[in-house]
Amino acid sequence: MNIGLVVNARGKLCLVHDEPFEATPLWVGYHVDRRQLEIIFDTGATYPINWEATDEMDIYLNKTNKILIIRMEDRKPIEGFDTSFLRLKNGKTIE
Repeated sequence: MNIGLVVNARGKLCLVHDEPFEATPLWVGYHVDRRQLEIIFDTGATYPINWEATDEMDIYLNKTNKILIIRMEDRKPIEGFDTSFLRLKNGKTIE
């Protein structure tokens, strides 16, 4: 699966991917201690993203509350989920 993090024309943070997920995404978690993202599904399963935030992106992500997840096909949006964005430390939600 190809997955990327972009800011759309309206200034919203979007996670863009090209294959369907096996379940419905409910949240995106940002592990502040590892600077990594993971998608959390309604089944309780997770999808860790093999990526590490830069210093600049870390500041941006720590101010984020929502994230749009969009599946693209042939450069067109096919489905989307407006999810809450959670900050996590040592596997637990933090404020």
